[in-house]
Parts: sequence; structure tokens; C-alpha cells
Amino acid sequence: MKPHLVRWHKDFTEKGLVVIDVDNGQVDPFDALKKEVKKDGLPYPVLWDKGGRNFENYGIRKTPWALLLSADGKVVWEGNPLPKVDDMERMIKVELEKVRKAH
Repeated sequence: MKPHLVRWHKDFTEKGLVVIDVDNGQVDPFDALKKEVKKDGLPYPVLWDKGGRNFENYGIRKTPWALLLSADGKVVWEGNPLPKVDDMERMIKVELEKVRKAH
């Protein structure tokens, strides 16, 4: 389980954040992923990337990898979020505040 994703989902969904976990289907079998999602009770969607095509299309060579998109769909940040979870959380708050001010 990815506790930072669960926390972000719980803390920020009502403010406009959408968490989507993309699993590399070249590495993880679908049935194993289904069991993990069910066992962990993940509250956000998990996309199984059969064949890893999304990973290839976005040039992702190692995992974990994250993208933070603005409300208008532009990439604000990308990289490995794990060593920077606190920094990511600050960036999420900044982007959500921009959305709040725009509405």
C-alpha cells in the first residue's frame, strides 16, 4: 500500500485532488494487483497498464513515478515522490489553492 496516496486522497479529494495509481502491467500480473487493491482497500482508482504502454509513452523508466497536474491539465511536477512526500504535499496544496481562488 502507498500510505501517502491514501492520505492525500482522504485529505484533498473534497478540495479537488484526484489520485490515480497507475500500475505497470509489465511487472505486476492483473490478478495479483486485484488482490492487493482488495486487501489494502485502496480508496482511489488503480489503472493496470497492460503491457506498460503508458509507462513507455511517458518515458517512465523507473518506479515509483508521479505526475502532479494543474487544474488545466499541465504537468506541474514529475518524478519519484517518495523522498519528497512533504514537498509534494506542499505543491498539492498550492495547486488546490489556485483552483479555489479561480472559482
